[in-house]
Amino acid sequence: MAGAGGIVWLASYPKSGNTWLRLLLANLLGAGDRPADINRMGLDSRPLAARHEVEDLAPIDTTLLTPDEVDLLRPRVLEAVVAAETGRLFVKCHDAYRCNAAGEPVLGRGTGAAAVYVVRDPRDVAVSLAHHNGRSIDVTIAHMADERCTTSANGSRPTRQVPQLLSTWSGHVESWASQRDVPVHVLRYEDLLADPTGRFGAVAAFLGLAATGEAIARAVRFADFSELQRQERRDGFSERLSWSTAPFFRSGRAGAWADVLTPAQAATIVADHGPVMERFGYV
Repeated sequence: MAGAGGIVWLASYPKSGNTWLRLLLANLLGAGDRPADINRMGLDSRPLAARHEVEDLAPIDTTLLTPDEVDLLRPRVLEAVVAAETGRLFVKCHDAYRCNAAGEPVLGRGTGAAAVYVVRDPRDVAVSLAHHNGRSIDVTIAHMADERCTTSANGSRPTRQVPQLLSTWSGHVESWASQRDVPVHVLRYEDLLADPTGRFGAVAAFLGLAATGEAIARAVRFADFSELQRQERRDGFSERLSWSTAPFFRSGRAGAWADVLTPAQAATIVADHGPVMERFGYV
């Protein structure tokens, strides 16, 4: 059961169903008579990995810092944000759960009220992430096995967010599922897809949200994949990268990897991540 205040981390490896979870919550908490706008979800949320969030509280140009130095600042930022808030913050998170060089959680100690972690078959993740990043599937598979893999790493020009370590797909999943700092509800994407009302109802109960069965069913209906695709076709989606090779809400199916990956590609993913895949019922 989640506490009444602090951050609720909505965590996942990229392209695992995080956006769908946020839209389910937006439609539940908004309680409107029409689907939530995918570009204005309405959650009381902030982009806490955004560079400006860090720089507002630390008077320094973060592009001059190494990722390790940024990691030393981030707990202070999160602690300041939580201290200034009276209620919950729902925050999307793609960081692996880890400690910085000082031995404290990068996401702060005592800042998290709870976490919902969405896990998805890494074979489907590889296909979806390749389209999202505009990269080949082979490159994507290699990145998913790289313990140094980092999003928003400083390159030739500054990024809007500070670097966030993903690690490997296996390492990312294990880091959240095994940590004991924050109460965590692990949600398989495939289970949410098969029984959205039941599984999302369990998430709402874990978070202590007073929601009727009717409200849960309405949120599920309003966040149906066909509705999300309809809105993206009409309005675009702000989280879709300009170099993506497909719509953000592309397919959403479970097991679609079998029609896309070669046997060798699928075997590589299992070789890289077999123990964790077995733990969560993917092999």
